[in-house]
Amino acid sequence: MLTFLKKDLLLFWRDRKELLIVITLPLLIIVVLSFALSGLFGEDQSENYDLSLSVVIEDNENEALEEFISSVNQSQELPEDVKEALTTGVREAPPVESLIQFLMSPDMESWMTVETMSESAARESVENESKNAMLVIPEGYTTSLLNRIYFEQEAETALEFSAKDTAFEVDMIQSIIQGFVDQMNLQYVISSAGGTIDPAEVQMPVGGIETLEEEQSSSLTIGIDQYFTISMGVLFVLFLASTIASRTGSEKREHTFSRVILSNAPPLHFLFGKTSSTFILAFLQILIIFIGSHLILGSFADRSLTFWFGTILILLVYSFSIAGLTSILTSISLQIKNQDVVDGLFMGIIMLFGTIGGSFVPIYVMPQWLRQIGEFTPNGQTLAVLMEWFQYENFSALWVPLLILAGLSAAAIMGSILLYPKKGETS
Repeated sequence: MLTFLKKDLLLFWRDRKELLIVITLPLLIIVVLSFALSGLFGEDQSENYDLSLSVVIEDNENEALEEFISSVNQSQELPEDVKEALTTGVREAPPVESLIQFLMSPDMESWMTVETMSESAARESVENESKNAMLVIPEGYTTSLLNRIYFEQEAETALEFSAKDTAFEVDMIQSIIQGFVDQMNLQYVISSAGGTIDPAEVQMPVGGIETLEEEQSSSLTIGIDQYFTISMGVLFVLFLASTIASRTGSEKREHTFSRVILSNAPPLHFLFGKTSSTFILAFLQILIIFIGSHLILGSFADRSLTFWFGTILILLVYSFSIAGLTSILTSISLQIKNQDVVDGLFMGIIMLFGTIGGSFVPIYVMPQWLRQIGEFTPNGQTLAVLMEWFQYENFSALWVPLLILAGLSAAAIMGSILLYPKKGETS
């Protein structure tokens, strides 16, 4: 297999014109777009958001807290010191009250209006578009939340968030609420392990409304140059899959594949050689794009070593997904006789992935169902993970999406093996 790997890498290296385009074109586009659109995101052009939210409170929190505290005190499994810490912490930071205080805090008032009302009035406000969205805190929410965290019972009640239409403002409000709830739940989980709830820690995560020191805030904010580095890097590496797979047509015309068969070399070595070379080339290409953007524009100045470790991990998994995509496209190319059909099919697949994955247009302008499909494309999943990593630098948020992406890539490679023609079957 190393022979085939070396062959593909040498073929790519000898095509100096394409090599130059692969490296310089994405960097040129990133630089041009960053300078051309910098005024839209500059410090003197900061947006003044005017968001609005209707809140419906149906839960009787005081009654729920008393029932929970009574259950804790009667528990035979919890030590006395833990019981005291739990009851004290829950009284100091009750879930519903903490959420409402956060939404109506002075920091939020400058750009979001929050009003409590009945459910009918809230729904009417959303329908007539006087409010962007509504949040319903249903009856039993406090009890369900605390029982799930401390007594490992299945959650029966959850917050209900709804809006008339999908929009950037709606997503922003939902992200703010979800971020706060996640932080609050984390504090409760810490207390369940014997720690204490610190109300000061129950706040919006970085990237929301939290006021940070200047250094920290700038380091965790996605700039326009960083955004284009992510989007262009992911997009051009996606095109690499089609480029390498399309070369299989040339190798068929030049009887390279036939000579491989006649040499009695294991046929799958040809496929694995292309898969491995794609992984190496994809990783090198996107890494060069990121490093080049940093050297030219200073895109990642003041970022920590942890940031680079996480970024490299994401890029490795993305490169593996591109390798998986290339492998299945290669098997398809060997099964189809007409190379023009193959090239058109590959370009159609790449354009489809690029569109629904958010590489060509902002993903928030698409319908929700199309966004969900886009998350299962290599570029769509990687864009989402990189955006979240750039903002929060939270390793715990990486594992699930990266495992999904790696699993889909492994499935693509298995599919390519099944589609790979047996001896004498190639078109």
